[in-house]
Amino acid sequence: GLWRWSLRQPHWRARWHRAVLNLPVLGEVLRAMEAARFASTLAILGKSAVPLVDALEIACEVVANEKIRTGLKDIARGVREGVSLTRALELNGSFPPMMLYMIASGERSGELDNMLERAARQQEEQLANRIALLVGLFEPAMLVFMGASVLIIVLAILMPILSLNQLIT
Repeated sequence: GLWRWSLRQPHWRARWHRAVLNLPVLGEVLRAMEAARFASTLAILGKSAVPLVDALEIACEVVANEKIRTGLKDIARGVREGVSLTRALELNGSFPPMMLYMIASGERSGELDNMLERAARQQEEQLANRIALLVGLFEPAMLVFMGASVLIIVLAILMPILSLNQLIT
């Protein structure tokens, strides 16, 4: 009830999106996911012969996180004013360096669409590896948690029996 209502309010939704990006592991995964989604959409639009400025504005709308979307709109504005795409992405600061190098290479060689597609694919592979690592770390943590839970249950059963045993002797 209250949670849904607060996320419908623009102020609270913006604060939530900012807070989620600042989380240690989840924030990095979300940034990588949004970067891959943005690059993939931009590559598809570029291959469809949509002008870069229009493609940037459309690709901004694909991004779910409002903080990142605001930064991407600044990138679109910068490109519209004459800044190169690579420079605008560097100024934004939320894109991984390898992705920036690939986009810069694509801009210089005139193969921006192909390099955007490769950058998106590489980013998605990195994201899949990171999620696999997180899941791999989650399994041992669950084993430790379940072991501790069983230990507490066993101690809860044995402690009264041991105290009864001491009363008898």
